[in-house]
Amino acid sequence: MKRNLILSLLTAILMAFAFPPFRTGCIGWFALLPYFMLLEDKRAREAMRWSYLTGLFICIATLYWIGHVTQAGFIGAILIIPLYLTLYGLLHTGLLRRFGAKAWILLPFVWLAIEYLQSRSELAFPWNYLGYTQSYYTPLIQYAEYTGVWGVSFWVMVMNVLIWQLYADRAQRRRRRILAAALAVLLLLPALHGGHMLLQEARGAGKPVVVAVLQGNVDPFEKWAADSDEKNLAIYETMSRQAAAGHPDLIVWPETALPFYLRSETPFLRRFEHLADSLGIPLLTGSLDYHFASEKEYEYYNAAFLAEPGKSFLQAYRKMRLVPGSERIPYRDYFPFNYLKNWLSDLALGVGDYARGQEYTVFECRHAGRPLRFSTPICYESAFPDLVRRFAAGGAQFLCIITNDAWFGKTSAPFQHAQFAVFRAIENRMPIARCANTGISCYVDAFGRVTQRSALFQQASLCSTLNVYRRSTLYTRRGDWFAWLCGFVAVAGIVVAEAARRRAAK
Repeated sequence: MKRNLILSLLTAILMAFAFPPFRTGCIGWFALLPYFMLLEDKRAREAMRWSYLTGLFICIATLYWIGHVTQAGFIGAILIIPLYLTLYGLLHTGLLRRFGAKAWILLPFVWLAIEYLQSRSELAFPWNYLGYTQSYYTPLIQYAEYTGVWGVSFWVMVMNVLIWQLYADRAQRRRRRILAAALAVLLLLPALHGGHMLLQEARGAGKPVVVAVLQGNVDPFEKWAADSDEKNLAIYETMSRQAAAGHPDLIVWPETALPFYLRSETPFLRRFEHLADSLGIPLLTGSLDYHFASEKEYEYYNAAFLAEPGKSFLQAYRKMRLVPGSERIPYRDYFPFNYLKNWLSDLALGVGDYARGQEYTVFECRHAGRPLRFSTPICYESAFPDLVRRFAAGGAQFLCIITNDAWFGKTSAPFQHAQFAVFRAIENRMPIARCANTGISCYVDAFGRVTQRSALFQQASLCSTLNVYRRSTLYTRRGDWFAWLCGFVAVAGIVVAEAARRRAAK
């Protein structure tokens, strides 16, 4: 019991130090070894029980900050997310019983299939995937343009399996030499590919787009006060006039920089449009939007608006992926979640009720005679590879991620969230300007390198050039093909194992 508990806690501690803000992603290469040791000789029920506990510890260690945002969301996360590791633990022990040591070949496919499964529902919270531990090692993850982050998660899992085999087979010298050589190749191939891609980039030349991002550093509790609308707008008006001195092609404000229904607040709407006209620069801001579903009912959205100089209408994008338990109750229209929604709202646990947007909007405008085409994932959406790649497939040249991470406080969350942009850039070979209310605002080039970054909880105005490359990646064109392939292999292996079990029973 004591040994199992120590191994479970050690797995969680290693996983916590593998993720940002720590730049020790190499810990991710062996973070699962205590967990593998824990599962040795376990029956199905024991494996499920200890896997759930390990998943719970990992959630607390890596996602503790959810409690800063929403109590209901944190309770939901620590109850639901460990179930995925429980499923893995059950399959891990079952496959090892059926196939013996050969099962280790199949287990990385199983892990990746479960990671992907975790991203496919309204309960999805694709935050602490193994691949994200490598976000600071940009030369090693350039192949994400083919596989997405899923390929990197698979790679990290294979590293764990090989290192475990080195430990388990320490009495067999010849096998250990083969495993050590395989580890060396597994490190060398991504490094060579990454070096080649970065050399290719040095020879090419992208089309420059100058983007200014404004980090207003507005206290989130003050921002949503009833009398703060004038103050919020004044802050960004002043910062925009100062940023205009750098002659940017676009000025970006963060998520809900204007925390009201911009289209219906005529005085503020006119000031926003006039500011774009007077500066002669397109302005992008986060705000709220609404839609009347009937004469008596309306839906409201977390949205982004683009004002162009000389035009009297706003282009809009409505957020499509909403944070479960914070912005929206999952499956809110189905029993029993429809009753749960009202109950949680009555308890005032910080639960929102936004509607989901339906369109993968690509903003289009011109500045200084140059066309600009970009999309604006809002906050949590930057964690979804397939959503972002649809913007790229729709013709976006670059991305402007807007977010408000102030709710997380001075925790690991703003660092983890910012590093998602590294993968989204590489997957689509698309530069990114990230604008956060209190940080971290940054620029990421098409090869995942952060070229400029703001500090947390400081007002900042950044201006940088994004080099836009017109090159479609395999991931942009084919999406999550690698995850589907791993899922197919995993399911096929499980079917074969079950068939073997039935033959043995007969």
